[in-house]
Amino acid sequence: MNGPKTQRESGPHTELMRAALEGNLPALELMLNGGDNPNARDKNGRTALMFAVINMHSSSTKLLIKFGADINAVANDGSSPIMLAASSGDTESVRELLKQGAKLDGKQRWTGETALTLANKKGYRDIVDLLTAAKKEK
Repeated sequence: MNGPKTQRESGPHTELMRAALEGNLPALELMLNGGDNPNARDKNGRTALMFAVINMHSSSTKLLIKFGADINAVANDGSSPIMLAASSGDTESVRELLKQGAKLDGKQRWTGETALTLANKKGYRDIVDLLTAAKKEK
């Protein structure tokens, strides 16, 4: 069978998602080079990139993007990678996602919050400044 593998399941998340969650770069690189799909989703619509930014693994974020991870993927609750990075305080991943052209207009479905409001609520001034500057540029 040609094309990317969809998932390697062993529970609710793929092995790729678990490697991203743990920041395990050697495992991520091995799986991505082996054809694992960086855009596979769990039952909540989350991708490996989302797991990387939640746990502030900016090196994993960069690697997943290099292998074609969708920087504007939206989970079932409306969260996107930049929203999750902003909410977790991952300045380096926010910077990388902005550099790659991440959209800033997404809103969480239940709360209506954006990347900017999430970062502001948690007091991540450096991320608020990055997002504010990026909005002005657009």
